[in-house]
Amino acid sequence: PLDGGEDHEGLDLRGVAIGSEGMFGLVTEVLVKLTPKPECLQTFLGVFETVESASRTVSDIIKAGIVPGALEMMDQLITQAIEEAYHFGFPLDAGALLIIELDGPEAGMENQVAMIEAICRQNRAREIRRAQSEEERVQLWKCRKRAFGAIGRISPNYLTQDGVVPRSKLPEIMNFIQACSKRVNLRIPNVFHAGDGNIHPLILFDEREPDQVKRAIQAGEDILEKCLELGGSVSGEHGIGVEKVDFMVKQFTPSDLKAMIDVRAVFDPKQRCNPHKMFPTSKRCIDFNVRKQAPA
Repeated sequence: PLDGGEDHEGLDLRGVAIGSEGMFGLVTEVLVKLTPKPECLQTFLGVFETVESASRTVSDIIKAGIVPGALEMMDQLITQAIEEAYHFGFPLDAGALLIIELDGPEAGMENQVAMIEAICRQNRAREIRRAQSEEERVQLWKCRKRAFGAIGRISPNYLTQDGVVPRSKLPEIMNFIQACSKRVNLRIPNVFHAGDGNIHPLILFDEREPDQVKRAIQAGEDILEKCLELGGSVSGEHGIGVEKVDFMVKQFTPSDLKAMIDVRAVFDPKQRCNPHKMFPTSKRCIDFNVRKQAPA
């Protein structure tokens, strides 16, 4: 059995099996622990003039010891795209929106609500909307889930990234993305999981324009480089695949990589499970390199 519970000491074999980029085996039996449904949910929409003030709010919420069930950010570009497509009633002139959801027991919930509202005001939120019904809450989350689809109305193509930074560095990475957008002359809206620092910049381009493709790829790489510089990672949830293989040697030491490769070899000695992914080995087919796929 792959015991990877909180009290388990040693290697997290369960995490290795579940998180591997390539199947390591078949699951024949699973023992799960049920989590009680939260007694109470409180959902807010915070409206901010700037991305910086919204980013500071995220950091301050975590510093206060509050752990929201969800904490999402949308900047002005993505908000405008969503509003144009679905007409949710978002303020088009807002610099950024935060969707904040608290879950847990009724006892103490109002105290956390008051703390959230105070932190938002301290960071100059111009409006704090509290969902007054389950219908309003569902509608708010519906707009977040449709964000990527709304991009199709404003750009024929987009390249998204999956970097992660410490939450305290969110203002810095957001400023960098804005500067990067100006430097490559491409729009980069943002919608992401602010609560864990997992960013998803959407680099908009037209694949019919070779120079735009090059600039989009360069922007994506620059953003990931900055994530590493800020003490983060090149992937928060979606993995390495082939696109980020070259970043592995920048994020990890040779001994780190060797340990990962050795563990993988135990399960996959012949490299048949999703080969040429994740690790920058000499056997990797050069055709998989994303930069080689960019038009000349």
